[in-house]
Amino acid sequence: MGGEPERTGSRFIDICLGLLLGCMALYGVVAILQAIWVYLCVLAAVVGIGALIWWRISSRYRGW
Repeated sequence: MGGEPERTGSRFIDICLGLLLGCMALYGVVAILQAIWVYLCVLAAVVGIGALIWWRISSRYRGW
């Protein structure tokens, strides 16, 4: 870590830029999730109910 002073400044800028880009990406993901949250919940409910029905039907006729 005992590098040249200009390299230390460049490393600090790289860290700040990476942190900024990470925050922007996180903000984008949160915005997308807020926009489609209801649809995701409905989809999860439909898939869960479908899987439950399939499991009950398949377990009932498994012994045949």
